[in-house]
Formats: sequence, C-alpha cells, structure tokens
Amino acid sequence: MGDDSTDGLTFSGRDELESLLRDLLPSGWFDAVRDANEGALTQLKSGVHNPAIVEALGAAGWVAPHYDRAHGGRGLTINEARAALTLLAAWEVPHVPRGSGLPLAAPTIQQWASEETKRRLLPPLLRGAERWCQLFSEPGAGSDMASLATNAVRDGDEWIVNGQKVWTTFGHEAERAMLIARTDPSAPKHAGITYFGLDMRADGVEVRQLINIAGQVEFNEVFLTNVRVADIDRISPVGDGWKAAMTTLGAERHALSGVRKKRKSSDEILGGKPFAEILAMASAKGLTTDPRVRDALMQAYTADRLLTWTAQRARDRSRAGQPVGPEGSITKIAKAATNQRLQELAIALRGAAAIGWEPGDDDAAEWVTQFLRTRANSIEGGTSEIQRNIVGERVLGLPREPDLYQGMAWRDVPRS
Repeated sequence: MGDDSTDGLTFSGRDELESLLRDLLPSGWFDAVRDANEGALTQLKSGVHNPAIVEALGAAGWVAPHYDRAHGGRGLTINEARAALTLLAAWEVPHVPRGSGLPLAAPTIQQWASEETKRRLLPPLLRGAERWCQLFSEPGAGSDMASLATNAVRDGDEWIVNGQKVWTTFGHEAERAMLIARTDPSAPKHAGITYFGLDMRADGVEVRQLINIAGQVEFNEVFLTNVRVADIDRISPVGDGWKAAMTTLGAERHALSGVRKKRKSSDEILGGKPFAEILAMASAKGLTTDPRVRDALMQAYTADRLLTWTAQRARDRSRAGQPVGPEGSITKIAKAATNQRLQELAIALRGAAAIGWEPGDDDAAEWVTQFLRTRANSIEGGTSEIQRNIVGERVLGLPREPDLYQGMAWRDVPRS
C-alpha cells in the first residue's frame, strides 16, 4: 500500500491500520491515490460514507492516536501519532469527526478534566458519535465574554443551569456542547466560571436556528432552563472555567487563522472563493489584460502567499514540539482581512453578474453567497479588535486597557 512518500512513515500498529483500511475503503482507492488519479478517486469517494469511516478509525484509536487507550487513542508517542495521521492524510482517508469536538473540545478535556471525565467524554467524541458545539457567547457577553450571566448552581452530584447563549455554530446538529457558566457570582468575573460538557439532548435545552446574511442556517441561539448537568460532565475544576476556555479559544484562533490545514475551495471553514477560482473567472471574462485588474490580482496573490507562509511556519513550530506563539491571533486578523478583500475583488470582477442572475444559475448565486459569508470573518472566533488587543498586550507588551471594576465581585458590576 505504501509509496515513495509514505514508505518511510513508521509507527506501532501500521500493519493493523493498513489492514483496517483495506476492509473499510473500496477497491482501487490506494491505486488512485498513488497514481494521482483525481477522477477515479472522486468517484470512489462518492460511494463512501465518511462518518462510518471516521467511526471505525476512532473506535480503533486512530483519530487521535497519541491519546491514551482509555481515552480513545492508542497511546502512541507524538512522533508516531504524527506519522500515522500524515499517512491517513496522504492516502486521503476521512479521519476527522464533524464539528468542533476534535480541534477545540478534545484538547481542553485532555488538559483540564479528571480521569473519569476523560474516559466518559473523549471516546464518543473521537468516534464521531457525539458532535460538539460551543456555548460561550451570550447576548450581553460577546467580546467581553467573561461577563457572562448564564449560571450553574450545584445540587448534589448535579448542576442546574439557566441562561441563554447565542451564535452557536451548528448547535442544531450537535449532541454535546462546550459550556461555560457562572458558578460563583461573588467572585470577580474571570474567577467564578466553570466549564462543562453539556448534553444538548437534556431536558430544558432549546435550540432556535438563526439565518445568516447569506441565507444559511449555521448559527443558533440556545436557551437553557433548569438544565441538569451531572458533575462528571464538568471539564474544569470549579472556578477555573475561564482558564479552560482560554485553551479552547486558543485552538479556535488557530483553526480560523489558516494555521490549521484548510479545507478546499468554498468549503473552507471561513467561506469564500480561493484565489485560483477567482483568477480563472477573471481570465475567462478576459479581464486579465487590464493592468488595473492584474495589479489587484497580484496584490491578492501576494497577500495569500504571505499568509500561507506565516501559517506554515506556525505548523512547523507545532510539529517540532515548540510552544504555540502569537501566530494564532496575528494570522487570524490577517486571514479575516485578506479573505474579505479577496471576495470583494471577486464581486467587483463579476460586475453586473454579482447583482442579478437567471433563476437556477447556482454558480452565480454561489459567488454572492460566499462573499456574504465572509463578512463574518472579522467577528467569529474573537473579533479582529479583540485579537489586536491580544497582540498589543501579549506580543508588543502594551499596557492593558483600564478596568474600573477589576477585582470586584461579578454580581456588583453594573450591567446595561
């Protein structure tokens, strides 16, 4: 099954993984990958149910092979796990569960949860049996997330949660949620928060879908009314939820910054058409002979390359085992601005075709849909303004903005 690019990848259990993949994938898959036969591979992929592949790989520990076996992994070293995941990526095998569980919830659970909670929450997450969403933002606690008002009151071995969350991506499809709630209103706002793994199917959880500017159902508002959460589903120590949330948000900034590998074309996590499609569209319309258009395209290409190289450096640091630097915030700002400018250029180049089109012209509609989706890039995952504050304070060493209520009990802080 190996080829020149994968034969050198060695790790414990490789033969077992290859045997599993022979059973899971249709005949001809590895030949198509080896021969770079995109047409054949596309046809083979169309007959594969990705969640079933992910579930089987997760059950065998290959979704996060560096995790302990009791947590749903295989107990491999980081280098061995990196080799195994590189192999799966090279063979184009679907191996990432849907939702934000693997990139955001799993590392937070690994770092903060008790052993019992890890054994309970991680295996179904890694199998894709439970898709996760994020219940952080509230109507009165967006950029100032630590001012959140959703509360959790302990009742024996359970917590009773009441409150409202908003902008919950794919909350209508999730079985679990990363929830932060206030457990001590007498403490300062950052100190009285606890982090839970909420069962979205529990009594008292109401999900209402929101339609975004592009006409898509992606976000939700979630109402929590006397929702009971077992203490075993508590991920952080009581009162340390803000620190645990920072683990999640750090991972989220990387996911939205390009530091993590992107999906293809308009299916990328931030939305929008990639540069190659925009260049092809401009060329097909005969616009690339216009020096103003060529200049705009070259500026967009240069920005895209610079961002790609910066993200690659961050990935290389991560692979080398070096600590995460400020790249997440820096490239998150740059990615949002670059992607928005690129889509603005695409709409300008399309001219009247971006204003009106014939009914049923899905391609024309998709250009506008992707442009509209990217308007959220500078807001989602932490606004660009907040990211600039992070860079200013943590990278440049600038003083923090004054806080008149620093150290005051949350319940005593005035709220509008």
